[in-house]
Amino acid sequence: MAARRPRHGSRIVGSRIVASIALLVALAAAGCGSSGSTTAASAGPDPASVAPADAVLYGQAVVRPSGAMKDGVLAAARKVLDVQDPGAQLRRLLDASGRTGGTSFAHDIEPWLGERVGGFLLLPSGGSAKPDWGVALAIADRRSFDDALARIRRNGDQREAGSYRGVTYDKDRADGAYSAPVGDFYVGGSLGGVRAAIDAAKGSSLGGSSRFKDAVGGVPHDALAFLYADPKAIAAAAGNVRDAPAAARQALARYADADPVTASITASADRVALEASADQKLTAALDGGGSNATVSVGQLPGDAWLALATPPLGPLLRQVLDATGLHAAASERVHSGVGLDLDRDLLGPLGGLGMFVRGSSPLDVGGGALLQMTDAAAAQRLLTRIEAIVAAGTHAPTRSVDLAGARGFELQIPQSPQPIVVLAKGDRVAAGYAASSAQDLLDPQQRFDGSSGGRAAIATLGDGYTPSFVLLVPQLATLLGALDQLQVVNLSSVLPYLNAYRSLAVGTKHDGNRTTVRVVAALR
Repeated sequence: MAARRPRHGSRIVGSRIVASIALLVALAAAGCGSSGSTTAASAGPDPASVAPADAVLYGQAVVRPSGAMKDGVLAAARKVLDVQDPGAQLRRLLDASGRTGGTSFAHDIEPWLGERVGGFLLLPSGGSAKPDWGVALAIADRRSFDDALARIRRNGDQREAGSYRGVTYDKDRADGAYSAPVGDFYVGGSLGGVRAAIDAAKGSSLGGSSRFKDAVGGVPHDALAFLYADPKAIAAAAGNVRDAPAAARQALARYADADPVTASITASADRVALEASADQKLTAALDGGGSNATVSVGQLPGDAWLALATPPLGPLLRQVLDATGLHAAASERVHSGVGLDLDRDLLGPLGGLGMFVRGSSPLDVGGGALLQMTDAAAAQRLLTRIEAIVAAGTHAPTRSVDLAGARGFELQIPQSPQPIVVLAKGDRVAAGYAASSAQDLLDPQQRFDGSSGGRAAIATLGDGYTPSFVLLVPQLATLLGALDQLQVVNLSSVLPYLNAYRSLAVGTKHDGNRTTVRVVAALR
């Protein structure tokens, strides 16, 4: 095995590499190009073959999709970007940005660019303070590539800077980034990154790792791009990072046996979806610590256009306070400030939080928040303290309210047509703008998952996903349009882009030892 490559300083992001990354992301988003496969897993040479096996972060994208993938991406891009030919538009932008660095996409890159691009990150080692990195662009036409490279060298944009294991590398005159043809790829990055790519091509690569293969095997077959992160590699490198706090090293060490994290993006004519999957060792805080004091998106009012729900907050906050060593200080501050016992009155009984917004004009907009507690006594204690804090903080009188078995108070805000109403009923506390909002949180006339819009948005997540956030975009656009017409705020440049969307939904699924988060933007 070759000796570990030395780390040399170079600007972490060079202009030419940035242009390449922007190009590839833009091409993927717009479905440009005409060759390649319809899946990220089989589109030509694999960039992971020149990524070092100890990379902590790796990303890959199909930049020249074809077939069904290209059709879907182009249809989505036309809607999202509000242009008929997104590929041509992006080519013009890329050529314009490239000219400032003396590089034309159409002349210097497109003729040889292959189907996939990959990028990797290595954590600092050997006493270095800087990470190494590399971006690998597939070479589809070697003759066109050789012509372009020779032309760039003749222009003086980059010069030969040395060789490593028989591979000659260049250095960019403007930004100091290094680059070299490595097998079927043109690799640019830091000097250590380029040398790492050469080592990987000649020896052990990330693409040959069974750990990597197993992880990306779960990526959707039609993914346009994916990301891979290895917590084990991060934990292993933590001991090599100079001056890293002991607490940080210990926290990373707890995840040393965690499986990799993956994320991917897919696009079609009717939706764009992002998925992220992680070992439950890394997502334990999201399960609420086993608490049954939960709130669901589905139980919120049916006429909402925004609905969200969190896991139980008490266990999550306790983990954060314990991990940061702030529990004792926070407990003392809460007791002296509001007269509550942090663990008994807040962290112990505090469950999930739900929030909603409704209304299509400034006159009928409303909303509120719902807190689920573990028992009725805790809910009543919290209500009493909230009323005392509000009265002391606003110096305004509150009025008792008794509605359909719920008791609480209301506070009239000056120049506001509706009061803020806070109610407790059983083990729940609700606060809303107007009594109807607070009451609907406790006893909705129609649940969100029973409304046509809410049910359709939740369904976009797919089977097995529990929604945590839903936004119905047309209703939001109507409200923003009303504000624009009233000249409260100028939104004329934003509204056309909102017209592309039906909804945005976020949900979570637990499957074995994996937790997957899915974000779906449904298109019209």
